[in-house]
Amino acid sequence: MLNLLDGFFKFDLGEGAFYAVFGFAFVFAGIALLICIFTLLGFLMSKLSGRKRKREERASAVNSVLPEAEGIPPETVAAIAAALAAYYEEAPQKCDFVVRRIKRL
Repeated sequence: MLNLLDGFFKFDLGEGAFYAVFGFAFVFAGIALLICIFTLLGFLMSKLSGRKRKREERASAVNSVLPEAEGIPPETVAAIAAALAAYYEEAPQKCDFVVRRIKRL
């Protein structure tokens, strides 16, 4: 029985461990490189697109989306939307909140 397994163990454990660690490190470095590349691309694209256009579009979207409904005057709708925008602008996270409808309770 021992003679059957003699050819099976031709690699010692040290060489196999070296190849395993080398493979893990190579894959990890490749994934880290891809993460860095995509993070950099996202950062560059966000800087190139600009935030001023988004704020102007958001302001025009609020005015176009909120028609005068249920007898609420446009001044009240604008005041509510401005208060919500000011509240969410102080938040640490980016928020794309849009007021779509205001209902009288």
